[in-house]
Amino acid sequence: MPVVDATAIVAFLGDEPARPAVDDLLRHPVDIVYISAINLAEVIDVLGRRIGDSAFVERQIELLLDGGLEVVDVDETVGLRAGALRARHYDARSRDLSMGDCVALATSLALRSQLVTSDRILAETAQSEAIEVIRIPNSAGVLP
Repeated sequence: MPVVDATAIVAFLGDEPARPAVDDLLRHPVDIVYISAINLAEVIDVLGRRIGDSAFVERQIELLLDGGLEVVDVDETVGLRAGALRARHYDARSRDLSMGDCVALATSLALRSQLVTSDRILAETAQSEAIEVIRIPNSAGVLP
């Protein structure tokens, strides 16, 4: 039951180097793939600005949701944990961890799931929290 961060869905919908790896995850017949509602909002923001058509992006996301991508609500537990994670790990110079990143981490912890990301800092932070990481290539094709 992996949790994807925004970079994974952006890579998939944006036809980036990680698309085949994310496609394999989404098509796997046994696992449910999760994304937090906050990270889903990030996908719409990033791709909506990149493509210039948020409605088109939302339609693409609807197809993923119809195909089995599950959205996890950000409840009090995830919110509190995300805030604590950011307070513990964020550093403006060496560890620029966004709140969205911390929501993905907190969601993985809440579900006791792996985290799928192409973000090096997020992957390192996840490992420091004993979260198993599935690394996918970033937009330059480099693994974190």
